[in-house]
Amino acid sequence: MNISFNNKCILISGSQGNLADKLIKNFLKYNCFIYATSKNKNFVSKMNNSKSKKIKYIHLDYENQNSITNLKKELVKIKKIDILINNSGINKIDEITEIKLKDWNRIININITGAFILTNLVANKMKKIKKGKILNVSSIFGVVGKEKRSSYSASKWALIGLTKSSALDLAKFNIYVNSISPGVIESKLTKKILGENGINKIKKNIPLNRLAKLNEIVNVINFLISDQNSYMTGQNVIVDGGFTSA
Repeated sequence: MNISFNNKCILISGSQGNLADKLIKNFLKYNCFIYATSKNKNFVSKMNNSKSKKIKYIHLDYENQNSITNLKKELVKIKKIDILINNSGINKIDEITEIKLKDWNRIININITGAFILTNLVANKMKKIKKGKILNVSSIFGVVGKEKRSSYSASKWALIGLTKSSALDLAKFNIYVNSISPGVIESKLTKKILGENGINKIKKNIPLNRLAKLNEIVNVINFLISDQNSYMTGQNVIVDGGFTSA
C-alpha cells in the first residue's frame, strides 16, 4: 500500500508526547508542511529555532483564552489544512471519591474541549476545500473502564462520541473523522508509571502477551489519515493486542 503525505498540510496537537514525536518524524520524510502545537512556550521557541523549515511549532494552552485567540489568528494565515490530529491529552490517577473538581475540569478541558476547539476551527477551513481527514487519539480506557481513571476515561469516551457525531456532520463535505484507541504502549513513561510488576500484570490480560510498539500505532494512524482511506469515517479503531476482546 502506497501511503504518501506529499503536498499535505498537517496540524497535530500535543506535539511533546511520544506518539506525536514519532508521527512528526514520519511526516518529515515527505514533502509536506506540519504545524505542531505545544503548551510549553520554551519548547515551542527552541524547536522553531532548531527544526526544519517543513515544520512550525505553535503555542497552544487550552486553559488560556489569549492562547486560543492567538491560535485562531494563526489559522487565518494558513491557506489550507488537509489533516488534523487531536493528540493533546493528560491523565491524573485518582479514585472517584478523591478526584478534585479542578483536576476533573482540567482533564475534560484539555482532552475533549481542546479537541472540539481544534475540530471546530479546522473543519471550517476543510469545508472550503471540500475535503480533509481528522483523527482523534482516544484510548482503550475510552472503551473499557479502569480503576482510578474516571476523569480520564470519561474524557476519552467523550472523544469517541465527538468523533462519531462530527463525522456525520462533515461527511457531506468529504471530511473523514475517525479515532484510534491504542492499548498500553511500550515507552519510558509506561515503565515509570506502571513499573515492571504493573507491566507484567497487564501483559497477562493481553492475548498477544506484549505491549504495543509506537510504530504499530503510527502505521494505523497513517492509513486513517491518508488518501488510501476512502471509505472509513465515524469509526473508533482499537489497537490493543486483543486486550478489550478478552
